[in-house]
Amino acid sequence: MAKVLVANNYSLAGVWQEVNIGQTPDQYLYGINYFHERNYEVELIEGQGDDQFLRHLQKTYERLRVPIPVGSLEQQSKVLSRCVGADLIYSPCQTQTQLLSYMRELGILKVPLVCIAHQPLNPGRLSWCRAPFVRLVLTGADAFPSLSSKIANDIERQGGKTRTLTWGPDKDFYQVGTTPGTTIVAAGRTGRDFITFARACARASADAHIICLDSAYQEELEQSAGVNVTVRPDSSFLPFPELIKIYAEARALAIPLYSANHLNGLSSLVDALAMAKPVIMTKNPYIDVDIEALGIGLWVEPNDEEGWVRAVRFFQDNPDRAIEMGRRGRQLVDAGLNSRTFANQVMDIFDQVLTK
Repeated sequence: MAKVLVANNYSLAGVWQEVNIGQTPDQYLYGINYFHERNYEVELIEGQGDDQFLRHLQKTYERLRVPIPVGSLEQQSKVLSRCVGADLIYSPCQTQTQLLSYMRELGILKVPLVCIAHQPLNPGRLSWCRAPFVRLVLTGADAFPSLSSKIANDIERQGGKTRTLTWGPDKDFYQVGTTPGTTIVAAGRTGRDFITFARACARASADAHIICLDSAYQEELEQSAGVNVTVRPDSSFLPFPELIKIYAEARALAIPLYSANHLNGLSSLVDALAMAKPVIMTKNPYIDVDIEALGIGLWVEPNDEEGWVRAVRFFQDNPDRAIEMGRRGRQLVDAGLNSRTFANQVMDIFDQVLTK
C-alpha cells in the first residue's frame, strides 16, 4: 500500500472517532476513511504537540505579521520526520504546508504534495507582497485542487496544477426529510448575515430558528418576532445529532451570507441536500451548485431584505414545492454529489501524481 501522510488544520483523529460512532458525517474527513479501498494507507500527522520551541517560534512569526505564508511549523516538522517510507503528503486544508511547498519547488522535498484550496489564497491587505510566495506555494505542490471552480481558475492562472472537486455529504448519515416542516432554519459559523434574515422572517410572519455562535449574536435577533435563537459558545457548535433533529422540522434551510468573497455556506448547503430540504441562500460566486438552475432552492442577493421576504413567503405558501425541491436535492446526493465521490476524485489525483 502507498503511505499517505495527512496534515490538516484540525484533528482528523477526533473526527474519525466521531464518524465511527455515528456522531459526525464523514465529509469532514476529506476522503481519508475511503483511502484503504484503493490501497492508500493513512498516517495522520496531528498539529498540536509538545514542541514548545516551534510553538513559540510560530507565535512570534505571526505576531510580526511577516507577509510570507509558512503554514504550521510544528506540523510540517512532524511531516518531515516521517517522510522516510512515505509516498505522498496530503493536506486537506490549504493553510498548513506552505513551507513544504517551497521545499518541493526547490527540489529539497522528494515526497509529492497534494493540497486542497477552500478559500481564495491571497486575500486582504499586502496581497501584492504575498503574491510571489503564494505563486511558489501553488507551483510547488504537485496538485492543488479546489472545492470551488472560481478558486481553481485563479490557481490555474498562477501556474498551479488544479481541478475542481465535488465536496458532498455522507449520504448514509442523514435522516431524509419526508414532510415539509414548518420553520425556516439558519445555522452556521462563518460570514452569516443573521440580522437581515431575522428581519425578513419577522416581516413575513414566519417561524424561524437561528443557531449561531456567541460571537455572532446580536440583541436584535431576539427582538425579531417569531424568531427563536439558539446561541452556542464559540468553542462548541451544536452537535450534529441535535442539529439534524432541528433540520428535520424545517420547511427550508436558510444560508444568509454577507457579501460573498469566500467559500462560505457550503457545509450548510450539503446538509440541506442530504436531508432533502430546499435552500434559500445568498448568492455566492464561489459556490458551484446553482440551486435555482437545479430546482433545489432560491438565490437572494447580498443584503437584500426584500428578496429574503419573498423567498421565505414562497416556501410558506408552497409546501408541496418545498418537498419537491428537497427531493431533487437528495437525488443529486444519491447520483454522486457525496463524500465517496469526493474521496475517489482525490485518489484519482494521487494516482496521477504517483505515476508521473
